[in-house]
Order: sequence, then structure tokens, then C-alpha cells
Amino acid sequence: MKKIFALLLALSMVLCMAACGAETEDENLTSDVVTAAVSEEDSTEAPEESTEAAEATTAAETTTAEETETETEEETTEAEKKPETKEEIVEYFNTAVNKVKTDAKSATRNYSKISLAGSTTLPSALSGILRILGGADKFLGDQLSKNSKGSETFTGSAIKNTYPVENESWASKLTAADVKTATCTEADGKYTITIITVADGKSANIQHGQGHAPKAFNVVLPGVVNDNIPGVAASMVGTATMNYPSSKAVIVVDKETGHVLTADYDLYWTINFDKAGAILPFLTSDSWSIKY
Repeated sequence: MKKIFALLLALSMVLCMAACGAETEDENLTSDVVTAAVSEEDSTEAPEESTEAAEATTAAETTTAEETETETEEETTEAEKKPETKEEIVEYFNTAVNKVKTDAKSATRNYSKISLAGSTTLPSALSGILRILGGADKFLGDQLSKNSKGSETFTGSAIKNTYPVENESWASKLTAADVKTATCTEADGKYTITIITVADGKSANIQHGQGHAPKAFNVVLPGVVNDNIPGVAASMVGTATMNYPSSKAVIVVDKETGHVLTADYDLYWTINFDKAGAILPFLTSDSWSIKY
């Protein structure tokens, strides 16, 4: 029984630590098209030379107006070009979210919610103990809810330390290869960009900026989990590995300025204790509002 309770303690500590770790870890330029309307006046009294000169002047003015109109339209089209391909959308996403770190006056995390992302898999003996507390999923869910946080506003260096990847100078290092799907829609002078990452396999040593999700999400790192498991418990549960199923980021960007107005991150992460036969799937949902 002592070993069973030790295992329960270890998993509970991992759970609480992981939740805390998750805590400490989105005008349309329009140009008036210059148009020139040139009217020709018929004059029977004007000398032939004057008529020819007027026609030449009219033709020159019309040509100039058409060239100006074409140039303006080309400039407007280039400025207003919406990212379409996955590569273009990912590049636009990176530029927008990275500017939050450097340009934002404040970043408000409206909430950070941690919950189970599915049913847990635990050793039968441990599951039996947790039934006394209403079942493993209820017990772990209750522990996670205690670590969910409400609204908090960050300014200055605190933005860098929190949004969305903690203690990094960047907010996203995603490439097209890291992204499963990327979409960009436009409405009311704003772009809504949705990024879904490629799933990451199990790892015991992945870091921020590696893999797929760790390049844009504030992932709970396996090293943090393992560093906080007591030695005796570690000998029973073994080394924790982490995997990150496909996760989603949605940002809303002001088209004129390129500033992220809101950003919502749904990070899926799983702790695996293969030696103990334990699988713990979690979801961290962070919602942000940005001001410049």
C-alpha cells in the first residue's frame, strides 16, 4: 500500500507542477484611385492647328491619368494582398505575433484554463484508490481547475516573459512544415488567422523552439516534469515523456497596422509514464487581448 500511495503522491505532484508550469509559460489600406476625366469640346471656329494641339494635349493628359491610375492600383493591390498559401499565412502569423513582444503596450491574458483533454490511463491499483475520490478523471480535473487563472495584464518586459512562450524573445518560430493547416479570412478590416500544428511524438528532452508546437505554444516541458519528481517516486513511475497532439492558435489582426488584437491558444499536451503505464492528457486554453 505504501508504494501505491507513493505513486499517487508522485502523480499528484506531477499534476500540480505541470499545471503551474503551464501557467508560467492575434484597414484596409485603400487608396483613392486617381481618375482623370478629360472632356473634348467641339469647336468649329478653332483653327485646325489649335484643334490638333488640343487633341495632343488631351491624349497626353489621358495617358498620364491612365498611368497614374495603373500605378495606384498596383500599389494598392500589393499593400492589400491577403496571405493565401500556407507559407504566406505562416510567415504573416510569425511577423504579427512576434511584434507583440516588441510593440505592444500591454497584453492581457483574459484567462488560462487547464483541463483534461480526454480520459486518463492509470495503473489499476491507483485507479482503485482514486475511485474513493470520485474517480481518477474527477480527482485530476479538480486539481487542474485550482490552477486555472483569471484576467491578468502584463506590460514592459513582463509581456516578453509571458506572451505566449515564456522567457523567449520570440512568439513564434513556426515554418510551413510545422503546420498541418493554415487559414486566413478577412472581414471588417481584420484578418482572422487559424494555425493548427503538426502533432509532436513523445520526447523526454524537447525544448522551446523545437519540434512543432513548442515553436509557438507555451508547452510544459518534460525536463520540468522530471526535475520535480522525487527520487523515490521517480524510481516507481520512471521518466516522464511528453507529446503534443495537434494544437490550435487563432489570432485576429488589424489589416492596416498588422497588429494582433486578440489571440487564443489551445495547447494539447500529454504526460506519459511508460514504466507505470500512466497517460495523462491535458488541454491549456489561453486567451489574450493586446493593446498598442
